[in-house]
Amino acid sequence: MLFLLIAGFIVVPFIMTALAIRSKLVRYVLHLVALLSFYTAGSIVTTVVYMNRTHETVFTTNVHDVLLNPWFLMTGAYLGLYIPYRLLAGFWVHRHS
Repeated sequence: MLFLLIAGFIVVPFIMTALAIRSKLVRYVLHLVALLSFYTAGSIVTTVVYMNRTHETVFTTNVHDVLLNPWFLMTGAYLGLYIPYRLLAGFWVHRHS
């Protein structure tokens, strides 16, 4: 399973780059999903920190509840693929311009 996760982390950004180079619509959708993921993950983190502050709980132990949130995991996983995609796309554009 670990092998599949690492292989996916390496292969999927290359696939995203190839699709984005071929289609402007795909590029737009990838950027839009990344923007939504960024704000969703940020909102979840903000909410968890706010809840910890208002309940006066120990920050270092209860803040890890954010890692159990499936929305945070999905958005974080997408951003973890999007950032290498953008780096690869940047190399491609810089090389061919």
